[in-house]
Amino acid sequence: MMNHFHEVFFRNFFKLFTAFVIVAGFLYILSPFMIPVLFGGMLAMALSPFLSYFMKKYHWARQKALLVLTLLLFLIGAVPSGIFLLRGSKIINEFFSKQSITGFTQNIQGKIYAIVDNMAEHNNIDPVVVREKFDNFSNQAGAWILKVFSDFVTQIPDLALAALVIVLAFYFFLSKEHHIRSLFNHYFYFSQSNAEKFVSVMKSSCREVFFSNVLTGVLQSLIVSLGALACGLGDLYIIFFFTFIISFIPIIGAAPMAFVLALYAFFDSKIGPGITMAVIGFISGVADNIVRPYLVSLGEVEVPALIGFLAVIGGVIVLGLPGLFVGPLLASMMYGILPIIVEEYFPHDNANTHSTGEDLG
Repeated sequence: MMNHFHEVFFRNFFKLFTAFVIVAGFLYILSPFMIPVLFGGMLAMALSPFLSYFMKKYHWARQKALLVLTLLLFLIGAVPSGIFLLRGSKIINEFFSKQSITGFTQNIQGKIYAIVDNMAEHNNIDPVVVREKFDNFSNQAGAWILKVFSDFVTQIPDLALAALVIVLAFYFFLSKEHHIRSLFNHYFYFSQSNAEKFVSVMKSSCREVFFSNVLTGVLQSLIVSLGALACGLGDLYIIFFFTFIISFIPIIGAAPMAFVLALYAFFDSKIGPGITMAVIGFISGVADNIVRPYLVSLGEVEVPALIGFLAVIGGVIVLGLPGLFVGPLLASMMYGILPIIVEEYFPHDNANTHSTGEDLG
């Protein structure tokens, strides 16, 4: 028996080793695209019902419906980003053509010094010390903002490439949906009912993660940008875009954008608009803590609030911004997929028949 094992092992060692090297090298080459490909797969599962809707509603062939859906996904991401870059660069050029950055910073600094001197006088504090503290803070904050902005600019090509990979992965996964489902049935050996539950939970979890974040971000962005428009502060589209991006930050949400606009209004001696934007910042923060949990609760899988919160924070700590989506998805899988796997080992109905390799669609 032992001699037979050694014979089989040595006869297949180089085959297995070669296969391992090939797979490891292939995965290493693809490692920079793992997150975009994962996002593409999540989007494919989340939006697959729309593909079926187009096919049934307009009697389109699957390929045509998939091309239309992919094009829409690309336009939804590319058009707003392109407009943001064009309008943002135009606004910056117009701003600095009217005044120098030195004059702008001196103007803001003068107004802040006036506030600092007033506070120091009322609290019997040496204004020179307070000014020094403020200068140190403003220098550090300015360096941090400059670093964030420069990092964002240098990462624009990488972000564009990642977005392209997401769209291509989205198209690939949906175009191969039936083939992937056949492989799933063939290798996982789930019972037919549990196989259907597994796929349903995965699709529902992806829809829940994406739409809860996106819809909440859109709502907060509308609240802040329309409030800024009513108060005459900044460009509507730029504020909406920035607020939408910031809204994905856990806990903080879009409220900081409104508070920044409120401070800008106060420094510009616009008390009414400043108070209004401060109130809007509070409202947008409340909306984030009400709407997002409500949308999450509409999914098939009920994840405890504490677990969902920790999944978001942990995902962001480990993976950065992508963790905002991956963390909740893993939490949803913990509470939705694991019970299905347990059911396979301890079935309630022993009469369940296991699925074959055919597509269950």
